[in-house]
Amino acid sequence: MRFGKVKLKLDLHTHCGEATSLYTPNLDIVKRIVAAVKARGLDGIGITEHYNRTYGYKVREMVERELNNEIVVIPGQEMDKGSLHMVVLYLPDDITFRFIAHPGYPPVRDLASHIDGSIHGIELRNPLHDDEMDEELIREVAEKHNLILLTDSDAHFLGDIGQCYNEIDIQELCDRAR
Repeated sequence: MRFGKVKLKLDLHTHCGEATSLYTPNLDIVKRIVAAVKARGLDGIGITEHYNRTYGYKVREMVERELNNEIVVIPGQEMDKGSLHMVVLYLPDDITFRFIAHPGYPPVRDLASHIDGSIHGIELRNPLHDDEMDEELIREVAEKHNLILLTDSDAHFLGDIGQCYNEIDIQELCDRAR
């Protein structure tokens, strides 16, 4: 599937299962998620539960089947990569995009030494962890390793979805991850 060069408003780091306290989504929950996304004027979200990619796939399936693709849902998960937290997004055509979530939490002594060729982006802003994040260091690491800078909500409550978001096209994420 190709999206072309269309910029979308996307919050790529959300925890909808935690936000709803229901780890098996049903149609009512998915409608609440969609309503929260649309209330912020977003085109879509990455659903990135901790160590659980299934939740995002189930939500996407219901949005496609029951809600006429009202929003874009990118399944993903958040997990540990050594001492860093990494978000993995499962994009079209079996492409996997990986980015460092909230660098600085947990604290890492030498951020750059943890970046390898499997990482494609890094969060510059994350309202839950902005106090722990060193913007100058993040920009330096991003430039050195050619990482895309992202701003995401890390929402653990539906009302926080879209507090920060990216204006980006999905094809750019796919191209960077190839």
